[in-house]
Amino acid sequence: MGAAWRGGAYAWTPQRRLEYANDLDVLLAVDKQTNYDKSSKTADKWKPPLKTYWCEYARRYTGIKAKYRLSVTAPEKLALQEMLGTCPQ
Repeated sequence: MGAAWRGGAYAWTPQRRLEYANDLDVLLAVDKQTNYDKSSKTADKWKPPLKTYWCEYARRYTGIKAKYRLSVTAPEKLALQEMLGTCPQ
């Protein structure tokens, strides 16, 4: 939620925050270490350790940003473009 907060969630209603927190697109089951490593880092600060997952992660990430109208920084955008560049054509 930290990255979402910095991206605009601070202005949401409590109901919108609850929707976000319970959105299955936002929730992703991973192992403890990966969850710890990612924390609330944005795409420019953390990428999935498996490069084969970059495409899926970036698609999911950009979808969530769009759905919740969260801001994207320039470094984030570059990192997402890099990850989306691994998607099959």
